Amino acid sequence: MSSTSSTSSTAGGGTDDAPWDVAAGPSTGTSTTGTGTTSTSATGGATASGPAVPRGPRVGTVVWGLVVAAVGIGVLVLAGGAQVDGGLAVIVLLAAAGAALLVASVLAGVRGARAERQREDVDVSAAPPPPTA
Repeated sequence: MSSTSSTSSTAGGGTDDAPWDVAAGPSTGTSTTGTGTTSTSATGGATASGPAVPRGPRVGTVVWGLVVAAVGIGVLVLAGGAQVDGGLAVIVLLAAAGAALLVASVLAGVRGARAERQREDVDVSAAPPPPTA
Protein backbone atom coordinates (compact mmCIF):
# COMPACT_ATOMS: atom_id res chain seq x y z
CA MET A 1 0.00 0.00 0.00
CA SER A 2 1.35 3.31 -0.96
CA SER A 3 -0.14 6.62 -0.17
CA THR A 4 0.50 9.76 -2.08
CA SER A 5 -0.25 13.22 -0.97
CA SER A 6 -0.01 16.32 -3.01
CA THR A 7 0.96 19.59 -1.52
CA SER A 8 1.23 22.92 -3.16
CA SER A 9 3.26 25.78 -1.95
CA THR A 10 2.27 29.33 -2.70
CA ALA A 11 5.15 30.99 -0.93
CA GLY A 12 7.76 31.86 -3.48
CA GLY A 13 5.61 31.62 -6.60
CA GLY A 14 3.63 28.41 -6.21
CA THR A 15 0.80 27.38 -8.47
CA ASP A 16 -2.12 27.44 -6.03
CA ASP A 17 -4.38 30.30 -7.17
CA ALA A 18 -6.86 30.14 -4.31
CA PRO A 19 -8.84 33.38 -3.84
CA TRP A 20 -7.86 33.53 -0.18
CA ASP A 21 -4.18 33.31 -1.06
CA VAL A 22 -2.75 36.79 -0.75
CA ALA A 23 0.58 35.82 -2.30
CA ALA A 24 -1.07 34.66 -5.55
CA GLY A 25 -2.08 38.10 -6.79
CA PRO A 26 -0.04 41.18 -7.57
CA SER A 27 1.02 43.17 -4.56
CA THR A 28 -0.22 46.72 -4.25
CA GLY A 29 -0.27 49.14 -1.40
CA THR A 30 1.39 48.59 1.93
CA SER A 31 2.36 45.28 3.44
CA THR A 32 4.00 44.12 6.63
CA THR A 33 7.06 41.92 6.40
CA GLY A 34 7.98 39.14 8.81
CA THR A 35 10.23 41.49 10.77
CA GLY A 36 7.40 43.85 11.59
CA THR A 37 8.56 46.56 9.19
CA THR A 38 6.23 48.08 6.63
CA SER A 39 6.99 48.21 2.93
CA THR A 40 5.20 49.90 0.07
CA SER A 41 4.89 48.48 -3.42
CA ALA A 42 6.20 50.19 -6.52
CA THR A 43 2.80 51.71 -7.24
CA GLY A 44 2.50 53.17 -3.75
CA GLY A 45 -1.09 52.01 -3.44
CA ALA A 46 -2.11 53.74 -6.66
CA THR A 47 -4.52 52.08 -9.03
CA ALA A 48 -4.19 51.77 -12.79
CA SER A 49 -6.46 54.78 -13.24
CA GLY A 50 -4.35 57.08 -11.07
CA PRO A 51 -3.35 57.80 -7.51
CA ALA A 52 -5.58 56.72 -4.67
CA VAL A 53 -8.05 59.47 -3.83
CA PRO A 54 -9.27 59.69 -0.24
CA ARG A 55 -13.03 59.26 -0.14
CA GLY A 56 -15.61 59.84 2.52
CA PRO A 57 -17.57 57.13 4.30
CA ARG A 58 -19.29 54.55 2.14
CA VAL A 59 -23.00 54.94 1.55
CA GLY A 60 -23.81 51.54 3.05
CA THR A 61 -22.04 52.51 6.26
CA VAL A 62 -24.03 55.72 6.52
CA VAL A 63 -27.36 54.00 5.75
CA TRP A 64 -26.82 51.22 8.28
CA GLY A 65 -25.69 53.80 10.84
CA LEU A 66 -28.99 55.61 10.31
CA VAL A 67 -30.88 52.30 10.69
CA VAL A 68 -29.16 51.66 14.03
CA ALA A 69 -29.90 55.24 15.13
CA ALA A 70 -33.58 54.80 14.17
CA VAL A 71 -33.77 51.56 16.15
CA GLY A 72 -32.25 53.34 19.13
CA ILE A 73 -34.80 56.14 18.85
CA GLY A 74 -37.56 53.53 18.61
CA VAL A 75 -36.34 51.89 21.81
CA LEU A 76 -36.37 55.26 23.57
CA VAL A 77 -39.90 55.96 22.30
CA LEU A 78 -41.09 52.57 23.55
CA ALA A 79 -39.39 53.16 26.89
CA GLY A 80 -41.29 56.43 27.12
CA GLY A 81 -44.55 54.51 26.99
CA ALA A 82 -45.69 55.25 23.43
CA GLN A 83 -47.65 52.63 21.51
CA VAL A 84 -45.84 51.71 18.27
CA ASP A 85 -46.77 49.01 15.78
CA GLY A 86 -43.47 47.10 15.67
CA GLY A 87 -44.14 45.27 12.40
CA LEU A 88 -45.03 48.43 10.55
CA ALA A 89 -42.01 50.24 12.01
CA VAL A 90 -39.66 47.49 10.80
CA ILE A 91 -41.24 47.50 7.33
CA VAL A 92 -40.93 51.29 7.01
CA LEU A 93 -37.37 51.26 8.34
CA LEU A 94 -36.20 48.55 5.94
CA ALA A 95 -38.02 50.13 2.99
CA ALA A 96 -36.40 53.50 3.69
CA ALA A 97 -32.94 51.89 4.06
CA GLY A 98 -33.40 49.95 0.80
CA ALA A 99 -34.55 53.04 -1.05
CA ALA A 100 -31.57 55.01 0.27
CA LEU A 101 -29.17 52.28 -0.87
CA LEU A 102 -30.76 52.15 -4.34
CA VAL A 103 -30.71 55.92 -4.81
CA ALA A 104 -27.10 56.12 -3.61
CA SER A 105 -26.13 53.33 -6.00
CA VAL A 106 -27.69 55.11 -8.97
CA LEU A 107 -26.08 58.42 -7.99
CA ALA A 108 -22.67 56.73 -7.62
CA GLY A 109 -23.07 55.16 -11.06
CA VAL A 110 -23.95 58.49 -12.65
CA ARG A 111 -21.08 60.20 -10.83
CA GLY A 112 -18.64 57.46 -11.94
CA ALA A 113 -19.76 57.68 -15.57
CA ARG A 114 -19.40 61.45 -15.51
CA ALA A 115 -15.91 61.22 -14.00
CA GLU A 116 -14.92 58.61 -16.61
CA ARG A 117 -16.08 60.91 -19.43
CA GLN A 118 -14.11 63.79 -17.92
CA ARG A 119 -10.97 61.60 -17.69
CA GLU A 120 -11.41 60.59 -21.34
CA ASP A 121 -11.86 64.24 -22.35
CA VAL A 122 -8.69 65.19 -20.48
CA ASP A 123 -6.75 62.29 -22.04
CA VAL A 124 -7.85 63.26 -25.55
CA SER A 125 -7.16 66.98 -25.07
CA ALA A 126 -3.74 66.27 -23.53
CA ALA A 127 -2.62 64.29 -26.57
CA PRO A 128 -0.27 66.13 -28.93
CA PRO A 129 -1.72 67.25 -32.25
CA PRO A 130 -1.23 64.86 -35.16
CA PRO A 131 1.80 65.60 -37.33
CA THR A 132 1.13 67.44 -40.56
CA ALA A 133 2.95 66.53 -43.71
